[in-house]
Amino acid sequence: MSGACTVVTGASSGIGAAVAARLLARGENVVAVARRADVLAELYGTCPTAVCAAVDLESPDATARVAAAIKERFDTVRGFVHAAGFVSPAPLGLVQDETAHRLFSVHALFPLQFLGWLAKRTNHSDGAAAVLVSSLAAHEGDCGNAAYAAAKGAVEGLLRPAAAELAPRGVRVNAVVLGVVDTPMAQGSWMARCTPEQIDARRARYPLGFGTPEKVADVIDFFLGEASAWITGQCLVADGGHQLT
Repeated sequence: MSGACTVVTGASSGIGAAVAARLLARGENVVAVARRADVLAELYGTCPTAVCAAVDLESPDATARVAAAIKERFDTVRGFVHAAGFVSPAPLGLVQDETAHRLFSVHALFPLQFLGWLAKRTNHSDGAAAVLVSSLAAHEGDCGNAAYAAAKGAVEGLLRPAAAELAPRGVRVNAVVLGVVDTPMAQGSWMARCTPEQIDARRARYPLGFGTPEKVADVIDFFLGEASAWITGQCLVADGGHQLT
């Protein structure tokens, strides 16, 4: 294969998988990035326009490894979606240094480094677009979520300087700021520790209900496409009306 591709991190499940599936369904080239090679092979191994890149984004050489996977098969990047992430709730006084470093590495350091690589003209297509995934956690006082919220806050801090630097090259950078999305990550973290009644009480604070990966993929697809060609450096909140309550 050659030509341009879209890089999607967190492509093994949830939002990343929904975005990758949508792009591949319409015949676009995708570099699917996640830690587990077996899951990537199961999802994308038979797709002729997909490249699987089993990379741990916590590793210091993550950007170099993703870049190598891109250049082995494609000429340039037309899109970048950073949907990889994890949560590790803990009271502020019990946050472990290792956990904090992991959160910042995956959520903020990798997109900072990858956008730096993407800034080189030989690496991006004209009109390329990047979409970073943030969270309302960075804007709310959710006890026990300080490390995750700080990492997502760093993502939003990266957004505008990166967008300003890349705009002269025709590369757009935007972010989606999400409320609760019903993903495997949510199901395996806070939902697993809540009773059905507690989950229902939280859902009641979302007038349009919890999000789904497919609904978030709709928003991300907008930022990747020509309909948003005059938009950069913006955070779009997608929260099912939660902030109205």
